[in-house]
Amino acid sequence: MARRLQILLLLVAASLLPHGLMPEPAGAQVPPEQDAGWQSDVGGLRHFTGLRCPDMIGSFNRIKVIQGDAVSLAGCIYTGRDGITAVLRNHLETTGRREALTFSRSYKAAGFEPIKLSGAAASGTSFRTRSWTPTSLCETLWYFSGDQADYTLWLSYTLPTQEIEVGPAVAAFTRALASQN
Repeated sequence: MARRLQILLLLVAASLLPHGLMPEPAGAQVPPEQDAGWQSDVGGLRHFTGLRCPDMIGSFNRIKVIQGDAVSLAGCIYTGRDGITAVLRNHLETTGRREALTFSRSYKAAGFEPIKLSGAAASGTSFRTRSWTPTSLCETLWYFSGDQADYTLWLSYTLPTQEIEVGPAVAAFTRALASQN
């Protein structure tokens, strides 16, 4: 019974991941970047919505682009030191707060523990998503309102070992977003 519950929670958690983090089925082809609305830009890519995703943001490297869906216009996945993952998404103007509320409600419904953190993480919504190992996996979502669009930043990192990386990561992504509008 406990094993079934673990599998169910993992399936629910996987369904809540930002679009594009799910593994591709064997043989599936990711559409070319141009088909998803991305064009090469100086030092990165630019989506037709205006979102610019540099090759590097702070110590993070872009590893994948995400095409838009019904909720998000576009986005990019970045990886940082020791496997920290960041997902930067572009949303319609005034929808970022709603996306943050959806994130919070979905994670609570999946049974994940909301946690209060300090520093940069305190301004986001954080959940402990793995606590059965020596380090806890934490996922935090921030939303930002821009002049012409809203954005979300999702980070997955371990506590306490990677907590010190969160502040510089949020600062780097905030600077990158400031140049969007």
